[in-house]
Amino acid sequence: MTNQKANIILDSSKIDLFETCPQRYDYRHNQNKDLPIHKRAEALDKGTLIHEGFGVYYQLLSQGVKYKERCEASMMKIRELSSNPENSWLEPEDVSIVISGAEGSLDYWRAEDENCLEILAVEQPFLFLLFEDEYVRILISGKIDLLVNFHGIGNNASYENLVIDHKSFSRESPVLRLTNQFICYCIAAGSNYLVVNRVGLHDPNVKKPKPAEEKFKRLPLSYDPIYFEQWKQNLITMITQEYLTCVSTGKWPMKPTSCNKFNRLCEYYEVCDSSGQEAKFFKLSENYVDVSPWDVTSKLVKK
Repeated sequence: MTNQKANIILDSSKIDLFETCPQRYDYRHNQNKDLPIHKRAEALDKGTLIHEGFGVYYQLLSQGVKYKERCEASMMKIRELSSNPENSWLEPEDVSIVISGAEGSLDYWRAEDENCLEILAVEQPFLFLLFEDEYVRILISGKIDLLVNFHGIGNNASYENLVIDHKSFSRESPVLRLTNQFICYCIAAGSNYLVVNRVGLHDPNVKKPKPAEEKFKRLPLSYDPIYFEQWKQNLITMITQEYLTCVSTGKWPMKPTSCNKFNRLCEYYEVCDSSGQEAKFFKLSENYVDVSPWDVTSKLVKK
């Protein structure tokens, strides 16, 4: 009789969270506890609206729908989601900033999108094998915002299977090549190239609004096979030596150095900052809600 292999399915969000703090990972992905939506980070709320609106826009672009109609449908999607308290608790003025940023970005890149992009997939889910031995199979899942063939005009190069990832921002920060999400997307798409489509969400009513070229940027990243292999080996070591140890022992250690990163206090700080398991359990029960298990593979056909 042979033992069945354990299937471990992770995505870049889970990987990032575990690397940040195993205890935080346990609360969110094992115990499925999270803050009520009205207490969650505003930036995540805005980013979700941008992704949903852009998903509608680029799907319609792939179908040849006219610019005005696909813009209207995109903004309608953002308004629809933002009006439902189950999806968003943004104030009306914040929703207006999201809509202004989304419209500005789509208008700024309209010519390039219409003339250079051959859209292959929108919100494309994936699953690929990272590692396998006689005991375990580790798979990486995710969903790519936009996959295109880019047809360069003039001196611009052309690219096949180019990954485009939408990222909203309100303050400047560096785009790092060694980002789990970007590398996962490229490996899944079989591409050495990725473009970060940055959408600036700034109040258009300020006295000196930022110019469009500062708010709307498409930042290219490139990789090579050696870089991918280094990343894979590092991730395999982390999962097999640290993650699987936590799974087998049921112990998920805290990382106090991650309690306050980038001036953002961890959402579970008040739980960890408690004496004894009974106090921790009480705070989890009283101040957090049960959420559905995180599963970006839900759109995949599972075998």
